[in-house]
Order: sequence, then structure tokens, then C-alpha cells
Amino acid sequence: MKQTSNNRYLPQSKGLAILLLVLAAGSKILAGPKLSIAIFAWLTPLFLLYFFRITPIKRKLLWAFPMLYAGNIVSSYNAIPFPLPILAILTILSTLKELFIYFLDRKLLQKTNGFIATLFFPAITVAIEYISTKTGGGAWWSVANSQYSFSWFIQLASVTGIWGISFMLYWFASVAVWAIDRYGKNQPMRKAVYGYSGILILVTVFGAIRTNTDNHEQKVKIAGLSAPSFGYLEAMYKTATGKDIKINPHLSVTSPELQQVNLAQVSFIETGDTVKYKAGYDALQKINDSLFVLSQKAADAGAKIISWSEANAIGFRFQDKALVEKGSKFAANNKVYLLMAMAIMDTGKIYFGKKFIENKAVFIGPDGAILNVFHKNKPVPFAESSKPGDGKIPVIATPYGNVSTSICYDADFPMEMQQLSGNKTDILLLPSGDWYSIAPYHTHMAVLRGIENGCSLVRQASGGLSVAVDNRGNEWAHMDFFKDGTKLWIADVPVGHVNTIYSVIGDILAYACMLFAACVLLFLVMKVIMDRRSVKKIRMSSALA
Repeated sequence: MKQTSNNRYLPQSKGLAILLLVLAAGSKILAGPKLSIAIFAWLTPLFLLYFFRITPIKRKLLWAFPMLYAGNIVSSYNAIPFPLPILAILTILSTLKELFIYFLDRKLLQKTNGFIATLFFPAITVAIEYISTKTGGGAWWSVANSQYSFSWFIQLASVTGIWGISFMLYWFASVAVWAIDRYGKNQPMRKAVYGYSGILILVTVFGAIRTNTDNHEQKVKIAGLSAPSFGYLEAMYKTATGKDIKINPHLSVTSPELQQVNLAQVSFIETGDTVKYKAGYDALQKINDSLFVLSQKAADAGAKIISWSEANAIGFRFQDKALVEKGSKFAANNKVYLLMAMAIMDTGKIYFGKKFIENKAVFIGPDGAILNVFHKNKPVPFAESSKPGDGKIPVIATPYGNVSTSICYDADFPMEMQQLSGNKTDILLLPSGDWYSIAPYHTHMAVLRGIENGCSLVRQASGGLSVAVDNRGNEWAHMDFFKDGTKLWIADVPVGHVNTIYSVIGDILAYACMLFAACVLLFLVMKVIMDRRSVKKIRMSSALA
């Protein structure tokens, strides 16, 4: 029988509907990448489900679209590296996809109102999260990323990956609204609520135990450092325009000001003219020299492994060999492991789509030998002009455990990062480059990869939050790029790989969600067909009578 809404909601239906949509949009902004307040990620689907399931408003999609679209735009503006016109188009598509999920959920609840129906919303949402991560831009928009501050809860990633975190969060909203609706109709619902609460408590207790279990028998002193590139960009802008400029470190990569500054580099990169662009060339040299000066300070302070931030050493192809040789000499003289994160540029005409930058991390041993050269596997689409790597994550045996390297955006893809489990990686070095609007959100995303795969992580980030965490995600040290002072920090990082359930079962929960959602959708299609046939038979019977 078709579900009907409780009449007690009717007199305030319009006001209630608007309030729910405003709260949903506001919660979406507060839970988004720029603010990432964990509790609001639980509230957004709660408000929207209440709106779609209970409020007796016709044309719900037309009501919800503008408010949700506005919330999505505000939430993602400056947080993804696309100009506003492209963002506006992409947000239309993502908002329609989001609303379609709520629409399907409502259709299902009209056909059946049993507790099992509450599983559809989290299942289809996780299924779409997984497919989007696998085929699109990674796990950037997974709601699990917002839960970093709930350290006990995110330990679930060691069992199910981020999919279990998302599932529990969306299932909470589904159960809560289902219970509210049944309560208003004086229908039983306590056992179901107790069942979900019991599972959530078990997850939390497991997380508390895991978080506070110390298995750190060995530690190694690791240094992270960055040399800001603002001086180079300002010098290039003055050479190109004859005007002085002071770059605000808080600017987004999509800001018009920074785009104008970046255009000033084009002729220099195309020609490699170190005479005409002497000021810019000298500024590049200063950056590279600063990296070695900071590295020396780190070595003198006892660091055994030193990591630079993503693409921090910058040079042309003709400088590549000399830079690496300098790094080898430094590592040998100081008996340290050095991870040189470099951007090597090729001269020539720049055009859309040309890959003229080599974004790599060169790992050098304490004897000066090059142990590995890693190329970023996942350059950011439309934002990076570098060739992707071979998709593999290396592992290097050291006295401080198995060390793996990757670069920034690579860690947004949990499927590829499962190699860390197979490698038995003890420490992942992840040089990165962020910007103000996505800090510390992007760093918190990366921490989940360590929890999933049972390894410590050191993420050295320019333009964001640098962090050292153990295989439980416990933070041992951090550095905020935007605070005044030298961009150098040193941490005693725990060494030790732990096997996780997730490393064994992989994304089985995500596959289960896809299967369940597909079965429900098939049920809905069959139900519609059967209903139409029933109506047709009734009409035929009436006509014959």
C-alpha cells in the first residue's frame, strides 16, 4: 500500500520544507572541504531525507534543487581547481545526481516501509561514492573524509575502508528519519533503533581500543620542509609586466590574480631564456638553495629521513642531472635518506594538454645512491601538465622499515593505495602541494590511507598542513604552512606495519552495496511494471462490465 504522510506535518509543510532545505544547505557548507566540521556531515542527509520522505510537498525536486545547488557551489568554490563556469556546470550534474538518490529512496519507502528499506539509502550512496572514486576524481567528495576529528569512528577504515564510515553515517540518517516517521504514526521502531545504536557503539568501542593500542617498538626521526615559491612568481610577474605584486598565500589556485601571475611564467618556460628572465631564474636558484640549507639544518638536528614538499625543487631539463647529483652528495655527506620532490620543465611551445613538467620524487640513500625515482601517478586533471607514472607504488627496504613514496593526489585513490598493504609498507612518504581552501581537509583524507593499509604516513605539504601519523592515524607532529617561520619540522615517527582486515577483504562492502542497490532498483522497476499491469487489468474489467 502506498505510504502517506502524517497529517500533523501538513499545516507547517511549506515552512518546514524551507527550513529543512536551508539547514541541509548550511550543513553541507559546514561539512565541506573548507570547514569540514564532522557533525554536520551527519545532519545534511538527515535534513534532506526528512524533507523527501515526510514533508507532503509536491514537486520536491524543484524545491530542493536551487537550495542544494547553492550549498554545493559555496562548499566547493576554491576547493577544487576549476574556474567558476566549469564548477557551475559540474555542480549542476552532481546536484542532480544527489537529488536522484533521494528521489529513489522516497519511491522505495512508498512501496515498503520495513526496516530493511533503511539500508537502500546508505547502500546506493556508498555505491555511487565507490564508482565515482574508481572512475572519476578519487575520493574527494566521500563523506568519510569529514570525520577525521572522530578518531575512534574512523578506525572502521581498517576493516571496511572509507565505505564503512560513509555507510554508517548515511544509515544513521535513514534510520533516524524512518524512526521519526513511525513514531508519528505510533508504529514500533525501538528494536530497529537499538540495533543500529548497538552497531555504532561496537564500531566506536573497537575504534577506541585500536586507537589506544601502542605497537610502536621503533621510531625514526623524519624531517619535512618546504621553500615557498612566492618570490619566484613575484619576480616573473615583474619581468613580464613591469609591475610589482605581493602574492597573498591564501589565494586559491583558481583565483584570477594567481592565474595572471602564472601566465607571466609561460614565455620563460617556453624559451628557457635565463638572460631575459634572470630575476626569475635567480629566484628559482634561491628556492633550490633554500631546500638544501633547510635539509642541512634537519640533518644537523638528527633527522635520518628528509622529505621535501611536492615539486618544490624547480628547474629545467638541463638542470635535472646537476640537482640530483647535488642531492646525492648531500645525502652521502650527512648519511641520511633524502626524498627530493622535483618539478623538471621542458622548453617548447606550451599548448592545452601538453605535458611539459616531470613531477617526480627521487629517493636517495645515505651512500648517495639513487634508490628510486617515482613519478606522480595521478596528476590532477586539467590542473597539472605532467605525465602520469606507471601506477605502481615502490617499496624500499631501509634500517627504518619498508619505506614507500607517492605524491599528493595519488592518495585520493584508495584502490591504488592498497598496494601499501601488499608492500608491507611501514612508512609512506607523501610530498604534497595544497592551497589554503583545502587545508587541512586534504591532509586528513590522506591519513585514512594509513589507517586502511596499516602504515605510518608523513605528508610534507606546501600550502597546507604537514603531518606525521602512525598506523592508527594518531598524530605525532604537524606543521601549518601558513604560520610564520621557517617551513621545517622534525618528528619521531613510529615504524611498523600492521595487517588490517581491509587489506584482506578490500572493497567487499562497496561491492555488497552495489549489489543490494541494484536488486532494490530491479524491485522498483518490477513493481512499477506490475502496478501498471494491474491498473490495465482493472480498466479492462471495468470496460467489459
